[in-house]
Amino acid sequence: MIVIAGSARLLASEVEEARRAGSVMAATSREEPGCLDYRFAVDIDDPLVVRIFEQWASAEALDAHFATPHFQAFADVVLRSVDGATEFTRFEVASAGPLFG
Repeated sequence: MIVIAGSARLLASEVEEARRAGSVMAATSREEPGCLDYRFAVDIDDPLVVRIFEQWASAEALDAHFATPHFQAFADVVLRSVDGATEFTRFEVASAGPLFG
């Protein structure tokens, strides 16, 4: 499994467009083969920060995701909406299970 976790600070003038694009991106991505989860959320401590959390069944599924038109459309919005550097990390997970139990 591949997990992507990250955050980005948005320009105040671009927040609404970025949030709309993130909502579409999350819903569309969750329908892709190999997408186990995709979340785009506003940070509760700072409304200008968005957090992205993705789970993919394989590297191939993630690569296919990066080639989709909706990924490119989202990337275009994010590139003009971000205020500074983004922080994204890719994790390759060998096993996973419930935290408790």
